[in-house]
Amino acid sequence: MEKEIVIVSVTAGGGHKSAMHSLGESLKRYAPDVRVVYFESTVEDIEKAHRVIYSKFTRLYDRFYDLMEQDAVRGAYFCFTRSIIEQLKAELRPFFERAQTGLIVSTHFMQTYALLQLKASLQADTHIAAYVPDFDESLIHVPRYRGLLPNSVIAQSPAYLAKLQEKYGLLASQTLQAGYIPRSPFTAARSLSQMEARVAFQRQNLPMVSNVLPECFTVVATGGTYWVEHLYKQFEVLATDDEFDWHNSQVLVVCGNNARAYKKFSDLAERSGKRIIPLPFLNAEQMSLAFRSASVTVLSGIAPATLYELLETDAGPILIHRINPGPEKFNLAVATSRHLADYCPDPAALLQRLIQLSQQPQAADAAKQAFCQHARVEREAALLRAKAVALSLAQMLQQSSVLHASAF
Repeated sequence: MEKEIVIVSVTAGGGHKSAMHSLGESLKRYAPDVRVVYFESTVEDIEKAHRVIYSKFTRLYDRFYDLMEQDAVRGAYFCFTRSIIEQLKAELRPFFERAQTGLIVSTHFMQTYALLQLKASLQADTHIAAYVPDFDESLIHVPRYRGLLPNSVIAQSPAYLAKLQEKYGLLASQTLQAGYIPRSPFTAARSLSQMEARVAFQRQNLPMVSNVLPECFTVVATGGTYWVEHLYKQFEVLATDDEFDWHNSQVLVVCGNNARAYKKFSDLAERSGKRIIPLPFLNAEQMSLAFRSASVTVLSGIAPATLYELLETDAGPILIHRINPGPEKFNLAVATSRHLADYCPDPAALLQRLIQLSQQPQAADAAKQAFCQHARVEREAALLRAKAVALSLAQMLQQSSVLHASAF
């Protein structure tokens, strides 16, 4: 019987769903004979908890990350979240009962813990791989249940993989460095010039996009549905600043399903008379055109999923104004060290940078060219990593099938 790889995800921010599809895309491209099944959890408690913690308990969440380096604290945490784990176990159990399932990849640590419990209780030989979507280095992502660890770990950070090898004795073959493959519309968008992308975006069936001007200096603001609203104050100030070249500029704000943010930016556009265009939920094709339209991108949060989509469309230079607690400090460190983004937490410095780029086309072009060079290097490296992961998983699946067949 042909074995399959099941990739499971949750709706919890941080690009878990994008990581799932990126890995699936890698397998389709580099291991086309492998059958891939996607599963997204219906458990909503994780997303709700993330939203509350990110908004109201920033320092506590960072402290939580520090404490997770201690084995005893991690164990206590999973006891505390037992009800969520039980919900996850209930919806993941059928995959262990399917004879076709040979390997399960989990993109969230709670799902990984639930899978380990199921594997132990059912005495299954199913291969479990933990996938860490961020450049995160917290031990929380590789849980241990009664001495049982994931069979392999896929992570963005090579330092983290080395850390796991040292702590748990994992072999190099069990620790794989991830590489993102963005969805195909983002790759296709790069074949368009910025002006062509703006014309194509202008034709989308979306409110207010007919106001997009192809020749304008274009600021794109994004960073997640719930966090883009944190940029409102900065753009409110920018709307009253005569130094910013509003005559030849426009601002696209990707609000997603955040109705409150959409209304606030719509009101700002109407009140100020400036070309500020809030955008509702965008599908992948629309998002890729918005990103490709960017002369500069401002982020209110940073996760690899969005970062690699921006790199794929050459949507820089990227200015990161704020980050969420926990994993995003690792994402920020990687993005800045690889010259893929600049960190501008000071509102005045952010606005001054936008003013400079709007007033000086030559400086804006130079910043764009420098970004594109770094983006190309990172894209090529990510593709090589994605290929290596896909081939390794295909090999693991084949070994799983051989072991299963030999048991009969």
